[in-house]
Amino acid sequence: MTFYLINIFLLILLGIFFLLGKPSEQSKKVFCIIASLQWILLSGLRHISVGTDNYSYKLSFETTANNSWTNLGYNFIDVMFYGADGKDPGYSLFEKTVQIFTTDYQIYLVMIAAVFTIPLGTWIYKNSSEPFISFLIYSCLFYSFFAITGHRQTIATALAILIGYKFIKDRHFWPFLILVLLAMTIHKSAIVFLPFYFIANKKITRKYIVIISGIILISFIFRNKIMVLLGTLMGYENYIEQYEGAGAWTFTMLLLLMTIVVIWKHKIMLSNNLQVTHYINALFLASVFLPLTFVDPSAMRVVQYYSIFIILLVPEIIKAFNKRERTIVYYVGTTLLISFFAKNNPQYLFFWQGS
Repeated sequence: MTFYLINIFLLILLGIFFLLGKPSEQSKKVFCIIASLQWILLSGLRHISVGTDNYSYKLSFETTANNSWTNLGYNFIDVMFYGADGKDPGYSLFEKTVQIFTTDYQIYLVMIAAVFTIPLGTWIYKNSSEPFISFLIYSCLFYSFFAITGHRQTIATALAILIGYKFIKDRHFWPFLILVLLAMTIHKSAIVFLPFYFIANKKITRKYIVIISGIILISFIFRNKIMVLLGTLMGYENYIEQYEGAGAWTFTMLLLLMTIVVIWKHKIMLSNNLQVTHYINALFLASVFLPLTFVDPSAMRVVQYYSIFIILLVPEIIKAFNKRERTIVYYVGTTLLISFFAKNNPQYLFFWQGS
């Protein structure tokens, strides 16, 4: 855990140095670049024992190295267009592309980290009103999946969300669709983000909030049947991995508390920034899928396509309080995040450590 805490401590120092007071666009950019670099190094230089599926991904990387472009191409066509056995054939093509430059798995981990974290840093820089809080939330709640495990969904998330969100904002459907379809070849679950294009701008009204609350309740009551359907559609029927982050109950309480505050403060938040409509709708959709995690923890993979917008939403929640309250919320929230992170006691080794 020591290396993670050092990373967070450095993040705090960077925040004080670059973002204290009224930061310029240049200082925000430098902060996001350095914070991204920290996570690229921490993620890419980890030992193979860090991450529940890191070893299996290493075996996949080695298998792909011994396969030909022709075989991988035929497999891609057979799986995607003719329903042959297999899943996510685009990931093997991604591996093979990287192997044009290197067959060293450790370098590959650094490249995976860069493929996700560079778009993440750009996403935070362009959309977050408080980059420090956004990176802190990522470091405490989302790092365990996107930085440590789940290569395929990590890449799919970078494509569909971190890059694709620009096309949602600009209302360019076809580029967004192409990105989602491309992401689906790497991880089938990316299709779950496609509806967000049509829902992102849904106006937040009292009637809408009541309807969403009813849908969440229905999702909880019929969670078993919905999970069976979702498992077949998204390719989760074979997953047995456990969620590496907060756990269903803790994460549920977090989203519930956040939803209550958002309903309370949404008018102020929207008056400050109309783009908050997107973040609130993402929170609602995450809450709709969340009951499924009580059936199968792997459903958290679906929730993450929407819950990642918490990174942008929380700074807007903080801004919705008056100046005196804002300071309290800011420091209490920071303390709770770090305490929660420390309680999980995550383990870390660099690749040159251990056996």
